[in-house]
Amino acid sequence: MLSALSLHPGTTLAADQPADTVMQDGVIHTVDAEDSTAQALAVRDGVIVYVGDDTGAEDFIGPNTRVIDLDGKMVMPGLQDAHIHGISAERPQCDLDYQPFSVEDFKSHLKDCLGNPEYGSNNDDWLTVQHWYVQFLTPQGTQVSKALLDELDSERPIIIYDVWGHSALANSRALALAGIDVDTPNPSDGVIGRNDDGTPDGWLYDGAQFLVDEAIPEQPPIDPLESARQGMQALIAEGVTSFQAQSMDRETVATFAELRDRHELPARAHFLIDSGAKSGDELNAFIAELDDMRATYERTQQLPRQVYAWRSQDQQGPRLVAEPGLSIDGVGEIMADGILQAPTQTAALLEPYLVNTGNTKSPHWEPGDKRGEAYIDAETLGTMAARLAESGYQTQIHAIGDRAVRNALNAFAALRGNDGTDDESAGYDQAGDSRPLMSHAELVDSTDHGRFASLGVVPVMSYQWAKPAPDSTDAVKPYLGTERWAGYEPEGQLQAAGAKIAYGSDYPVDPLDHWFAIEAAVLREADWGPEFPRYAGDVNAEQQALSLKDALRGITLNAAYAMHQDDVTGSLEEGKLADLLILDRNLFEIPPEDISDTQVLVTMVGGKVVHQADDSKH
Repeated sequence: MLSALSLHPGTTLAADQPADTVMQDGVIHTVDAEDSTAQALAVRDGVIVYVGDDTGAEDFIGPNTRVIDLDGKMVMPGLQDAHIHGISAERPQCDLDYQPFSVEDFKSHLKDCLGNPEYGSNNDDWLTVQHWYVQFLTPQGTQVSKALLDELDSERPIIIYDVWGHSALANSRALALAGIDVDTPNPSDGVIGRNDDGTPDGWLYDGAQFLVDEAIPEQPPIDPLESARQGMQALIAEGVTSFQAQSMDRETVATFAELRDRHELPARAHFLIDSGAKSGDELNAFIAELDDMRATYERTQQLPRQVYAWRSQDQQGPRLVAEPGLSIDGVGEIMADGILQAPTQTAALLEPYLVNTGNTKSPHWEPGDKRGEAYIDAETLGTMAARLAESGYQTQIHAIGDRAVRNALNAFAALRGNDGTDDESAGYDQAGDSRPLMSHAELVDSTDHGRFASLGVVPVMSYQWAKPAPDSTDAVKPYLGTERWAGYEPEGQLQAAGAKIAYGSDYPVDPLDHWFAIEAAVLREADWGPEFPRYAGDVNAEQQALSLKDALRGITLNAAYAMHQDDVTGSLEEGKLADLLILDRNLFEIPPEDISDTQVLVTMVGGKVVHQADDSKH
């Protein structure tokens, strides 16, 4: 195999309309309706004009055509991420980097950060810490509180955020500066952890974290454009050609609009704007703000028509636009609940979490009193989703526990009733459909599996969570019991019930690694090495694993569907935009455990190479 891709002008006679780029001698995985493969592909003006064999591609080669000799390499549609948060590079801060720690190593790392002047040095300088894998404190079952942070030789306020973004641990100084004490009520969308006497124990769950966030002084500004550029370079190197960013604000949208106006946006950008529960005048005001953001920052003439055509009947504009644009799709993620993992356990369940009434050596698990937190009721969610859809906005609801999932499905049933569609037979591909989205859906009652397809709801799943790990094997499995655990991360059951599964990384909740996510969807396992034998094996692979073809469809065409652009992207077919990848290996000819080692050699968006790996350049 060649060490570099061969890029050179064609030498054969030109066709009447030669292509700008022709790829030959490859394995083109199209993700069309038949998952067909081809040898060659041609691109003109950013659009795929030919998919077929090498001989047919010769007709599209002219004197100025760039011909890429793939030398047997695999080409596939660009990755599309339907649920991501980290689209800009972050300010440097103390980083626990998702790693396992003993308590002493944890304290040692924090001491090192406290001694690093880059993270502050004065007693009033906050130390903010990110990417704490709480469930990977060793030994297994270790739990900590603010007392551990208070033991550190520092008067500085400290807050440590878990990798999920759903809990944080603050020291006493941080709680005091935030005004959190025994009398502070829980916010409507969160929980303040407490000791038996009602005093705060340092833990802040979901919306309660913002009580401390608001007390942190504003940091010196960083260059938002440069931060966005760096974030985009990371995504296109990973192979992401389109993304739908969650929980965004006006400032971030404005930054990416400027990037677009400078012709520096390398991937198709879709935004869902942050929102909690809203109704009445507050909801009306929020929709007016969304309208103003669209009027200010969105340029429909710079978007493929399908992206916005569903919003009303009189939309006009080009069917295809090669250069990436910016779309304000709607609202998300609206938090219907929290997470399953102990000790947080804010995901809303139909039946209680189990508790161990025995001990570590002789456990005895039985139902407790805790069923998690349903932050928004189905009626409020349904009214909100219906009003947003009427105004041309999509809704994505975060729902993890089976009770929250049912509430979200009931809300979308109300949406269907409002839009004049039978609430249990809407299905997918409805004209003018807002395409409601549900993120995560980690636990779904069996009676609700078929409702995703019947209601036309897209479950946006994070494949990489379906593996043995501290956050699943230790922090979820025993608290659910055998029957519910069998339905944990139910991609296989949802697929079998007809759901159109899309992929969302939730980055930076996890490291940016879409190729490991694909591997996990297929194997539902991870190689933790001999140091962690308890995480060997798989998580319900026989019932829940996806085929490689289905996993790829979820991260390409189905994710494009979630973003209202599946008619123009997501598969490699004539008449679609040339958003594609050249890989260093054929995913269908390697052991599935090697998928995570995949390297993207070339990322092309709208026919333009936006990323090329160093070892594939001349």
